[in-house]
Amino acid sequence: VLTADELEMAIRPELPPGCVTVTHDGRVFFDTHPFAAPARFAAPHVFELVDGQARPWPSAEAQDLFVAPFGLTADRQGRLWLIEPATLDRSATRLLAFDLASGALAYELVLPEGEARFAQDLRISADGRHAVLADTGAFRFTPGQLVVVDLEERRIVRRFRDPSLEPQDWIIRRYDGAPHRVFWGLLTFQVGVDGIAFSDDGQWLWYATMSHDTLHRLSASALLDPSADDDAVAKTIETIGPKPLSDGIEATPAGTVLVTDVENGGVVEIAADGTLRRLSASAAVIWADSVSIAPDGTIYLTDSAIPAYLQPDLRPPSREQLDAAGPFALYRLRDPARAGGSHESTKAE
Repeated sequence: VLTADELEMAIRPELPPGCVTVTHDGRVFFDTHPFAAPARFAAPHVFELVDGQARPWPSAEAQDLFVAPFGLTADRQGRLWLIEPATLDRSATRLLAFDLASGALAYELVLPEGEARFAQDLRISADGRHAVLADTGAFRFTPGQLVVVDLEERRIVRRFRDPSLEPQDWIIRRYDGAPHRVFWGLLTFQVGVDGIAFSDDGQWLWYATMSHDTLHRLSASALLDPSADDDAVAKTIETIGPKPLSDGIEATPAGTVLVTDVENGGVVEIAADGTLRRLSASAAVIWADSVSIAPDGTIYLTDSAIPAYLQPDLRPPSREQLDAAGPFALYRLRDPARAGGSHESTKAE
């Protein structure tokens, strides 16, 4: 198990990082966590990690295209995708895709108002036809769901709900051991489905509900098939095994899943038979947010440090509060047992 002294520092961003993704050819992208509301400081939102430096991507000028990007992922068609949920300074949830070679805007879709308002992460099907959105819901006030968007027809074709997408009665413990609550202790920080990832062979969609103790997967073909009803999709759900309370996840070419552990500042790996292997745990990591794996097997982990600056009423923190919560980190983990990586990515909360 890697500890604080063994984690490699990939970069210390000026503001807290949110999601990280690694492309099939090893390019590393990350964004600033939208809870920090970087636009207030005229700060960039999206970066590529190049030679240890964070370069605004696709350019400094293009940052005006963004409002509050949350999840991001690279598809197999050479595009970088981002999602901006309606709950963060937008009236409607928006999907964006950029050509990785040129940086040009390749796709944009604004969903109807009220749809997928809490969608914080996304994945793109292997053929590039569908986007699956992880809509966490608003604590327990609105349900968690998987929202399927037909990108060619530019419309939502499924809103899948299931008890496994809903939070259980767990109380997440913060980095200092205190229960993670908001609104001055009146509301427990309980979140629905958050981390999603297609298996490397495209057969499964893995998913992890943040405030839930179990990892699940379901048939990707059933989920994406418009002729299959929700009952048919639900029948394909498989219970894999116990997991930590988590944020982002990532599938590996070996058929396993990397799962963040928000209470212990680390990453675990879970096999299809439910076997769990801990890869890292560090008290220095305040909130293990997003994880991604490179083609050479290197694992990238963001520490968004959310509990260190999240305000009781969920309003954006001041610059002084952010500065006090830093320094922030994007870590690199090298697992000697790992021989290869994946081209996909993950988010978080």
